[in-house]
Amino acid sequence: MTPVPGDTEETAAGADNLKVMEQRDPIEPTIDELPDFRAIRARFQRLNRARLARISGDLRPLQQEFLQLLPLLFHINHPLLPGYVDKAAPAGIPDYSPDTPALSAARRLAKSFELKKRAYRRFEIQALYLMGSPGTIAYSPTSDFDIWVCHDPALDPDQVEALQLKAGGIEQWARTLDIEAHLFLVNPERFRQGEHSRLTRESSGSTQHYLLLEEFYRTGVLLAGRYPLWWLVPPEHELDYDEYVADIKRKRYIHSKDHIDFGGLAAIRAEEFYGASLWLLYKGINAPYKSILKTLLMEAYASEFPDIDLLCVEFKRRLYREDEPDVDALDPYRMMLEKVEAYLHRQEAPQRLDLARRSFYFKVNEKLSEPNSVGTRWRREQLIRLVERWGWPHGKVLRLDRRDAWKLDSVMDERKQIIREFTTTYRFLSEFTRQQGNTTTLIKAEDVHILGRKLYAAFERKAGKIEIMYRGITPDMYASHLSFHRLFSEEGDEYWMVFNGVVPASELAVTRPLRRAYSLLELIAWCYFNRILHARTVMGIYTDDTDLTEKELQQVVERLCRLFPDEVLEESSIHELRQPARIVAIGTFVNVGLDPFSSRTRQGRHLTSNRTDALKYGGLFENLALSIDQVIVNSWQEVMTYRYLGVSGLMKCLQDYIKWAPPASGKHPPPINAFSFSSYRGSAIARRIENLFAGILRCFYVNGDAEHIEYVLGIESAYYVLRIENDTLQYHKVGNMEALCGYLGNPQAHFRRPVFDEENRGDNVLPVIYQNNRPGMVQCFYEVRGEQVTVYILDERGSLTVQNKPFYDVVGLIRHYQEFFDSIQERQLLLGQEEFFGETAMAEVQFYRIDSGNDGQKSVKPHSLNQYVKPSDYLRLQVLVSAVEDKPAFSVFCEDREFSTLEYGRDLYRQVAAHILGLRRSGEAYPIYITDIDLAPNLLNERGNQVQTVRFLEYKKMIEERLLAELQ
Repeated sequence: MTPVPGDTEETAAGADNLKVMEQRDPIEPTIDELPDFRAIRARFQRLNRARLARISGDLRPLQQEFLQLLPLLFHINHPLLPGYVDKAAPAGIPDYSPDTPALSAARRLAKSFELKKRAYRRFEIQALYLMGSPGTIAYSPTSDFDIWVCHDPALDPDQVEALQLKAGGIEQWARTLDIEAHLFLVNPERFRQGEHSRLTRESSGSTQHYLLLEEFYRTGVLLAGRYPLWWLVPPEHELDYDEYVADIKRKRYIHSKDHIDFGGLAAIRAEEFYGASLWLLYKGINAPYKSILKTLLMEAYASEFPDIDLLCVEFKRRLYREDEPDVDALDPYRMMLEKVEAYLHRQEAPQRLDLARRSFYFKVNEKLSEPNSVGTRWRREQLIRLVERWGWPHGKVLRLDRRDAWKLDSVMDERKQIIREFTTTYRFLSEFTRQQGNTTTLIKAEDVHILGRKLYAAFERKAGKIEIMYRGITPDMYASHLSFHRLFSEEGDEYWMVFNGVVPASELAVTRPLRRAYSLLELIAWCYFNRILHARTVMGIYTDDTDLTEKELQQVVERLCRLFPDEVLEESSIHELRQPARIVAIGTFVNVGLDPFSSRTRQGRHLTSNRTDALKYGGLFENLALSIDQVIVNSWQEVMTYRYLGVSGLMKCLQDYIKWAPPASGKHPPPINAFSFSSYRGSAIARRIENLFAGILRCFYVNGDAEHIEYVLGIESAYYVLRIENDTLQYHKVGNMEALCGYLGNPQAHFRRPVFDEENRGDNVLPVIYQNNRPGMVQCFYEVRGEQVTVYILDERGSLTVQNKPFYDVVGLIRHYQEFFDSIQERQLLLGQEEFFGETAMAEVQFYRIDSGNDGQKSVKPHSLNQYVKPSDYLRLQVLVSAVEDKPAFSVFCEDREFSTLEYGRDLYRQVAAHILGLRRSGEAYPIYITDIDLAPNLLNERGNQVQTVRFLEYKKMIEERLLAELQ
């Protein structure tokens, strides 16, 4: 190991300088009975050496090599050594000179390495400290290394960044040695002022200061550099730490280059206990036994507030009393256990006390029921004495040592005790903080918010949420057999139960189920994520009259194994907790245990149809997606299950899916990974659902401008329109095709672009029409069917008009519409509507012909007007529409003749029709077209400068259809 500071020549020289200063400045101290600083420092250094020796004895060879090299890596910048950034990176540790083991380790990494001695004008790395369990009874081979890299406060931001890069490089190198090391840069001056680095998975951020410092003073081991000034402040002067330090510095009893001043512990505020509890509960999610003792210590401290007997002060008190420190009695974790035991004895809480002792036993990780391990004799001997004092029988020790093989019931009971303990401590410390009237001004609101999110995700119960039971207790709880039973409640609701082992229906009353749920997939997911169920587990189904088969159950489990490997539940990063939860992994299971063709399947018959859309299948337009179950793991490490039934359930599933990543976020949710195993068309049904979700993503995320897009979807015999409002998905059931056309014909405040579901295209012409839709244009599509023609018109905002009328000739049809649109645009311009159509001030009019292919598929082709082809004669009508008492009044001009509502009332259209018949030659039929309409502004219900073409088309269609009815 690296030589302990104070044993080098420089330290000895420093001591001589101290003696000279004392002789040169014989000022009488104002502090009574000033301690022997050299003797006190020597005691701390002896204890430090004893801990280093224990650390060395505990470590694997690669871990030893890591700690041997660590000071050297920060003492010099060498391109062949780990963490090298550049020659100018901060380096140099005072009172450090690499020993033979360190140099040998460096040469094993780089054979050509040679140490070139240099004189440092200043030491930019003041000290390295190893913090936590190393060197204590609680250390285990799986423990990580938390290392404080204390640097010169005068470093500029670029130097600090270079030092951070160096620390990151050393962490990466440690991982190659299978060592989890966390290096924290510490500016002693800023730390003393209460400034901390940002909250990370390993750094507590602003949640604690004095309590972190308290832990550092009793667990920190000095690897190289300067010792903490706190060592030299007598325990009775802890409350006046700053005054005491200022006095001994002023009188030059200590040299400023020998130590680092991290500050005293005089003013622990009540709110810090709340912050510490949040941090410890966060750490306890995956390592509960490691956090239980620490949270109980916080509770014990809070119970003594404001006169807290801190462990680090007792630690120092013992060192000040004893010339030869007892490394066992001063073990930080033993002292913590003793403090917690005393508190719980006072509280008369035997169950909590037993949990605290179990947590300590598991943290030490020395299995007393097994033969002694090499190199851990002192730890084992201490633990044996503790277990004897606790009065634990051999059977209990044996059960704890076999924790990895605990049965389900044992793990679930232990989990309940742990959650109960965390909840008790959290409530106590929260109430304590409120009673003290403290506000969390020291703790950053962001840190509280992030930790609160993690605790909410880990412990909050929600419908469909999978609680992970095994974490930190046992690696798995795999069962060889599981039994699934379907039952019905008194209200007739279906629910499921799962049992460990083979449990027939006759044994339900006397057997405790593992879990109950309304959803079968929720039960399966709970078993899978809690490592009870895997691909080799034998599953039995006990229920009558069900479509569920063991084969389907096995296929679902296999998909869960593929979609959700173990690493998907790795601990979430603090960065993720700063963001809204997002989907990390997802599986969608359609019709679990439901065969939409069950009655036919049981008879051995299969239904075939040319209409294969699973949402409107066959001649009866059946929806084959009877149920949807989703399993989602999000970025906060929550496992959620959702169940949706029928058409309304499908719509709710789509809405919930979009909520995970609204369009405004700029990111879309991942593919849903749909599967269905319950019927012979299962793959097609799953593919249909998967394609539907993918189509909606393309519609609202890829095309942009989601607020002005609508998705049209046909399910069964009805159409649904989906749109984004306030960044959430909304849907509206429109009805049949006629109702859909009516909906699409409504005036719009902005251009609207409907997008039709791919499966809804087929022989439907609307998707083809809307594919050609463009803003600021009037587009007229016509489809001739014998003696009839259907005209589809999309106006400048995408509103639709559909009209069926007798067909005479194409040229006349197109010419009259061109004439009509010309006159309408002139009227719109007169209303001050130049900006309505953009820069052109006039909407371009385009005409298209609709054709049908041999396969029934529709297509459109542009139609150009030939000015040299003369159309057949058609009768032109002009209509003026005014408003009388908010009711429309019509005046129809047929050539030079005027017919008005005022003159003819309800008989208006019959009179116009009679006049038209009189104009026709015997037996000759020719079309009647309205070529101009003028609407009174108070009929438009819109501002004059925003009148849509569709409003004129509505009146044109109505009047032409009324006249046609009178003529027939």
